[in-house]
Amino acid sequence: MNKFSRQIPATLFTTIWLSAGLSFSSWAKPPKINVVTENLPPYQIVGHNEQVSGFATEIIRETMKRSRYRFELNAYSWVRSYNLASRKENHCIYSIARLPFREKLFQWIGPITELNNAVIWGLEANQEIKITSLDDAKRYITAVNKNDVTHLALVERGFIEGEHLYVLNNTESLIKLLASRPEIKLIVADDITIGYRAELAGVDMKLLKRMHEIKDLPLDFHFACSLNTDQAIIDKLRSSLRKIHQDGTYQKILAKWQGKMPHIRKNKRLNN
Repeated sequence: MNKFSRQIPATLFTTIWLSAGLSFSSWAKPPKINVVTENLPPYQIVGHNEQVSGFATEIIRETMKRSRYRFELNAYSWVRSYNLASRKENHCIYSIARLPFREKLFQWIGPITELNNAVIWGLEANQEIKITSLDDAKRYITAVNKNDVTHLALVERGFIEGEHLYVLNNTESLIKLLASRPEIKLIVADDITIGYRAELAGVDMKLLKRMHEIKDLPLDFHFACSLNTDQAIIDKLRSSLRKIHQDGTYQKILAKWQGKMPHIRKNKRLNN
């Protein structure tokens, strides 16, 4: 042992080695990202074995692959996924609408779908229902999913739960309620998902009628992470998703799903 080494206390050597070990461990094992979502075909489709597929899911999986972070992807109810992604460290969520009141609740990674407006739907058989403005819908009961963008937006526009709105947790139940419960006259969905929701509910699309488009309620879905997620992770995910839009990968995935999404009319390029 040289003179310099004899002057350094043994406890300091221990501290140095422990610190080095921890640093090496954190460098060698990148953080794990927990990605959560809900069942919202065709964006995200939960199979019988709980495996998640879908157009948006492919975008997210490619983003995570390029980021090289370890990740786990799970689908829950929208309420549970939203709560996890808004509170827990290294938790991210898709497909989530980027709304003004949510702006400071998440760190926003980027867009994953095309611009798509919300639409009020009813039954073709209910010819007496005429809706020329959003306020007209207040004369009827509209079923919405709890805490999703349509629910929150309608409340913001003066719709009252229990009076104008029937609120439920299960996305799959909306069209079933419309078709089976006489008191439920309307639901809110977008043009892209309505066909898949009807198929999932076992309801013929011919029974449904497009009543009114809510033009000031865009459903342009995004990828976002909790405020407790490290900035380095956010930067890496943003870069990975941006490159997917820039190098043509987004268009390839969109083209693959285009035949399954007949309501998409144009190949719009999203710019992050």
